[in-house]
Formats: sequence, C-alpha cells, structure tokens
Amino acid sequence: MSLERGVLGNAIRNARIRQGLTHEELAEMLNITPTHLKHIESEHRRPSIEVLLNLMKYLHLSLDALVFSHSEDQQSFLLQDTCHLLASCTESELHIINDLTHSLLKYRENTDK
Repeated sequence: MSLERGVLGNAIRNARIRQGLTHEELAEMLNITPTHLKHIESEHRRPSIEVLLNLMKYLHLSLDALVFSHSEDQQSFLLQDTCHLLASCTESELHIINDLTHSLLKYRENTDK
C-alpha cells in the first residue's frame, strides 16, 4: 500500500500549526532535530514508528488522520480548525469574517448561474 503524496506531511504540519507549536518546540518534544521534523513535514523522510506514535500523542491525532486523505474528513477538519480560530477572534474581527463569508457565498451563487 502506498501513501498518497503530501498527506502525512500536511497532516503533521497543519496539526503542529493548529497547536501553536514551532518546529523547534515540537522537535524538542519528539527528541529529534528541527531539521529532521522539517524533512518529515516535507516528506523527504518518513518518521520512525516511535516518532509517529509521539506525533499522534503530542498533536492529538489518530493514525487514520495522519495517513489517509478523505475529503469528508478534510472538510470536518477544516470546520473544526475554523471554529477553533474563530473562538480567538474579537467581536469586530468576527463581524468582518461574517461579512466576508456572506459576500463569498453571494459571489459563488451569482457565478454558478
């Protein structure tokens, strides 16, 4: 079985960013070098089983989320990530995002006709 290119590295990178961790911070937690972590995220190298298990632990990811790309899961992940980000916005920022979303949907509606 071959892993779809980009899935593992992107899942790790997105989860690291979502957790607010730098390469250096996560690498220290994993007991690897930041360069090695960058190679894992760019998929120039694959993580060992030990590193993979620790990635799952520290980034709160399931093995399924790390190695499989499902569009439904991606949408669910994006929705959860967006909600997480929105929770840290000010009321003013939320109004801007809300207006932008309405405009985007209206634009899509008009271009689909």
